[in-house]
Amino acid sequence: MRLRVPLALMAVTILACSSRITGNEGNFQFSYTADDRITDFNKPIAVGGYLDIEVTDVGALQPIELLAAAFDDVETLDVVSFSGSTITVAGVADGSAMLSVEGTTADGETLTDAVNMLAGIPEVLLLSHTCEGDAYLTSQRIWLPFEMEKENGQPVIGYGYYPITLDSESSLSLSVDDSGQQYMAFDTAAPGSATLTSIIDDTTLAMAVVSPADITGVNEPTEWVFEDIDVGDTSAFYVRPTTNTATICQAQVTKIVTSDTPDICTVADIEPSDASTYEYGWFEITGAAEGECLFTVTYPEGNGGAGASAQFSYPIEP
Repeated sequence: MRLRVPLALMAVTILACSSRITGNEGNFQFSYTADDRITDFNKPIAVGGYLDIEVTDVGALQPIELLAAAFDDVETLDVVSFSGSTITVAGVADGSAMLSVEGTTADGETLTDAVNMLAGIPEVLLLSHTCEGDAYLTSQRIWLPFEMEKENGQPVIGYGYYPITLDSESSLSLSVDDSGQQYMAFDTAAPGSATLTSIIDDTTLAMAVVSPADITGVNEPTEWVFEDIDVGDTSAFYVRPTTNTATICQAQVTKIVTSDTPDICTVADIEPSDASTYEYGWFEITGAAEGECLFTVTYPEGNGGAGASAQFSYPIEP
């Protein structure tokens, strides 16, 4: 049995999770989108960062209509705004404060509740790439995973606070409006190199920005196959281009996938699924007859416009 789970799928699964807690009075439930220590609601919000909190009633878990929301210590945590059932809060200084809310349930009952929350100054920054490479294409939106922590490993959460500097804004720029809690969004520009440097510890992340003409090869495709590909089955794959020895992550670039054994298999380019938000090189193979499926992946803009190609194979079972 073959099964390789794309990292992008796991990332999206994490993004769908929430940390939640019942309020001190037992009337409302407070929750927010989380990817760290899901069962721990009271992780500190980064000083300088924000968090969106959803408030529902504890019975039917239906959104309430907020009438009021405020912290008892606005010098530590503050309510930026609230609307409907969502409150946006900001970390102001290291410490703790109580968030008190008043709202109307779907049944028309007006209730109050409160929850204790923390703010903290992150001391550790973790940065990484979304694939095994460190290269990205010019003129694209890219996403880099990050995590903030205290020195003891406790996660520090929130969006809007991104403690980095860039040494080459001609190749890379941070898009604060589109960045979130799990990824920083960047726009690539001219070819070159860029390094992200943390302002809270000694973490760095280096990358190269290259043009489609700099593509020189093709990585081995990653399979998304349950068991085998039998005759009549269709399974998905994705592939990434390379430049010299570096893999290009999140490459939005023209590719052509052709079957070299059409009597054994057919291949077709497909759009990325919701489970592959940051990887674009998807295609599918359909088994037509038992045998070895040979197929070729080509990036026509590669090698200065001459094209970069590679042939691969996959068995088709009866």
